[in-house]
Amino acid sequence: MNPVLLKTIDAAQVTCERPVAVDAEALSVARLIIEDIEAEGEAALRRYAERLDGLPPGAPLILTKAQLAAAFEQIDPADRELLERVGGRIRSFAVAQRNALHEVECSIPGGRIGHTITPVDRAGCYAPGGRHPLPSSVLMTAIPARMAGVREVIVGSPNPAPITLAAAAVAGADAVLAVGGAQAITAMALGVGVGACDVISGPGNRYVTAAKYLLSDRIRIDMLAGPSELVVLADETAEASVVAADLLAQAEDDPAARAMLVATDR
Repeated sequence: MNPVLLKTIDAAQVTCERPVAVDAEALSVARLIIEDIEAEGEAALRRYAERLDGLPPGAPLILTKAQLAAAFEQIDPADRELLERVGGRIRSFAVAQRNALHEVECSIPGGRIGHTITPVDRAGCYAPGGRHPLPSSVLMTAIPARMAGVREVIVGSPNPAPITLAAAAVAGADAVLAVGGAQAITAMALGVGVGACDVISGPGNRYVTAAKYLLSDRIRIDMLAGPSELVVLADETAEASVVAADLLAQAEDDPAARAMLVATDR
C-alpha cells in the first residue's frame, strides 16, 4: 500500500479555505445546461451527455429493467451477494421507518382534522459515477423510495458501471438514465428522456448541487449537499485503521472534500 501523505494546517487556514455548497461558477454552468435542455429537449440532453459524461454517440440514454437484471446476473457472485445483503439491511430499516408513520384523524368542535401519508408518483435517484461507481448511493436512495410506495423509481448515473446497474436491479429501480451532472438533474426534473420526477435525491458534485438548487422551485429535493466535510477527534485509544477508513471514505467523494483529523496522540 502506498503511504498516505498528511498535510498539517491551522484553524485559520481551514476557515479561509472552507468550500461553499453552491458557488457562482457552478450556478452559471448549471443554469445554462437547464436553459438549453428546457429549450431543446432530448437533443441538448444527449449533447451534454456525450460531451461531459462520455456517452458514446447513438448510445441509449435509458437502460431498461431487463438490462439492469442482466447486469446483476453478469457481475461477480460475491458482488451479487454483497449487494443483496446490504440492500436487505437498507430495506428492513426503510420498512421500519415507513411503519413508524401513521395517518391521523381526530374530532374537533364542528368537524374532524388529521393528516394522510401518500407517496409521490415518481422519484429520481442520483448516483455519482464520474470517478468511480457508487452503488451504495443507488441502494440508499432507490430502496427507501420503493419501500415508501413510490410508483416509479428512476436512477440517474453517468457511464453506469455493471455494479451500478446491478445495484439498481437490487433496489427495484424501473430504469437508469445513463447521464450525470446538472444535465441528469435537469432531465429528471423536467421530464426529458424520462418521466418528470416529483422529488430528486442523492449526492453529487457542485454542478449537481447547483442544478438541484436552481430547480428546487419546481421539484422537491433532499438537500443541498456541498463537498463532504468530516472531522474525526481521536485520542490514544483510537484505532488508526478505523480512523483512516473514515477519513478516506469521505475524501474519495470529491477533490473538494475535506477530511480532517484532530488528534491528541501522534
